[in-house]
Amino acid sequence: MSQDRLKRRPHRLVQDLIYQLFHLRSERPLSKEDASSRITAFVYGDILILAALIALYPEDLLTSKALIYIIGTGTSTFIAHVLAEHVGVRVTAPDQATTPHLRKEAWHAVPIASAAVGPALFMTAALVGWVDPGLALQLAIIITVVRLASLGWVVGHLRGERAAPQTFILGIVLAALCLAAALLKAVITA
Repeated sequence: MSQDRLKRRPHRLVQDLIYQLFHLRSERPLSKEDASSRITAFVYGDILILAALIALYPEDLLTSKALIYIIGTGTSTFIAHVLAEHVGVRVTAPDQATTPHLRKEAWHAVPIASAAVGPALFMTAALVGWVDPGLALQLAIIITVVRLASLGWVVGHLRGERAAPQTFILGIVLAALCLAAALLKAVITA
């Protein structure tokens, strides 16, 4: 760790580490292709994690079942996405299907895995008894919906420019549709 980072206040250091974990900052601007790949993974990961969350019930959070389900969904989706992208490159440009390319695809797929982090933390809190399982599941769904609603901000940030208003609207509409699906499931199964 550089001396500059050590001189920062502890909360700033933690904030920087969290920011980097979610890959919202890059040392250099991303190309349009790289930004597109990250944005796709961001949306894809959140939608699949939300679908997995909707399938759960609060009592599932009392055992490790829900936690394993969400971590498994994030991990398997991440692996499947990376491998599928790599196979696709082998078809269209076999000379580019190298280990560095595979690493690049894995880097671009990190938003898929990071979509599982927030829900997994809430589920862990419910599992150890710190939070009511029903509340933990609701918070896990809300954090995922909020990530989807932030699509406009993420697109603007990754592209290094202001996102179009339509992108913000798309994120909010996508989040509203996903929230409606979660509420419909709650009403039907109540």
